[in-house]
Amino acid sequence: MNPIKWGFIGCGKVVQTKSGPAFQTTENSEIYAVMRRDIEKAKESALTLGAKKWYDNVDDLVNDPDVNAVYIATPPGLHLEQAKKCCEAKKPTYIEKPFARNYKEALKITKMFEEANVPLFVAHYRRALPKFLKIKEIVESGKIGKICEADFRLNRKYNYDEIHNTWLYNTELSGGGKFYDIAPHSIDIMVYLLGDFEELYGMASRNLQDYDVEDIVVMSFRTKRGVLGTANFNAISLDKKDKMTIYGVRGKIEFSMHGDDDTVITTEAGEERIEVKNPKIIQENMIEEVVRALITGQKGNTCTAREALETYRIMDEVLDKYYHGRSDEFWNRIDTWQK
Repeated sequence: MNPIKWGFIGCGKVVQTKSGPAFQTTENSEIYAVMRRDIEKAKESALTLGAKKWYDNVDDLVNDPDVNAVYIATPPGLHLEQAKKCCEAKKPTYIEKPFARNYKEALKITKMFEEANVPLFVAHYRRALPKFLKIKEIVESGKIGKICEADFRLNRKYNYDEIHNTWLYNTELSGGGKFYDIAPHSIDIMVYLLGDFEELYGMASRNLQDYDVEDIVVMSFRTKRGVLGTANFNAISLDKKDKMTIYGVRGKIEFSMHGDDDTVITTEAGEERIEVKNPKIIQENMIEEVVRALITGQKGNTCTAREALETYRIMDEVLDKYYHGRSDEFWNRIDTWQK
């Protein structure tokens, strides 16, 4: 498959800044068509990104014979239906996070593509960033000794406009609250660095009356490698925090999951700071990896759908009590959620 001619399903502001341009700048890749429900917005996005065609429905884009791969960048509540159309058309797909509204949907999509032998990747793009490749190298090198513990804290400020003017708090579209939207990146990196979770305990609560979803989540875990860990997510904080610490028996490594802060390694020899800046287009490295995988058939440093499943299993288990189960259409029974 050469070159990759992408069709975009969805093309909002985030796509136009965080991912879209990289599909054009990556070698052997181009944005060929854009689909948005509003044809004028589709045309505007297509012209902005340099696409040749624009559509206002999914079927026309997916069935365009010149489109040979699809990027799904719509709310999670639309992913299952849209992914099914891509799979039936045998189009390799790169799907935004959150992968789906719950683990059950994510697993259904994964199996669908596996059975059809069609490549499917999830946009857990931090795996491909130089920063996290370096951290993984350090963790696995033994520099801080056997890894035994991890701790993570993420605080985000309360955002009234986001709550009332986006789809993020419409659970039928989003799958949950701010935790469900932002945690996939954090949890995926925990799994990437520490391994799959073997034991997991979690609690969630809602503390404001502006919505029905969770706004604080606390979890503790043990990985299959024996690492004990905790993670706290607070979406209504007065401050912003973003810090992960991994402890080994001979030292520790500290870093931010979402920022450009220096990575700090501390051992008996002292403190070492490593500066690795993110690329201007944050998804650039992952998109290059996905394009390379599609052309060569070699996985590279991507995140396949199968690999992504662990993150959604973890999030569902942590949120299970709050939503009184997440394996059904829980978004249709708000009256049963924890208040």
